[in-house]
Amino acid sequence: MRHTGKRPCQSAVDKISMLKRKIEQSEMSIVYLQAHTETGTCLRDSRYVAKANITPDEEFKTEMHSLKREAELTKFHYCRAEL
Repeated sequence: MRHTGKRPCQSAVDKISMLKRKIEQSEMSIVYLQAHTETGTCLRDSRYVAKANITPDEEFKTEMHSLKREAELTKFHYCRAEL
């Protein structure tokens, strides 16, 4: 018997069990969505992650640099005060 590269036929029992599993998964998903809708929570997968697509200008860069430096100095002095 030669190998033709095609997958062998699935039996009817395999197809039915696969369809039953998919139906169960879909029903569980619906239950979870309804529960989140009732409680007012949002699924992590459904959340929109907002990300600004802005190129920084020179003023922004200098302000960020000064803020980072000030934060480092504050952390340094805070750590020294603890000793």
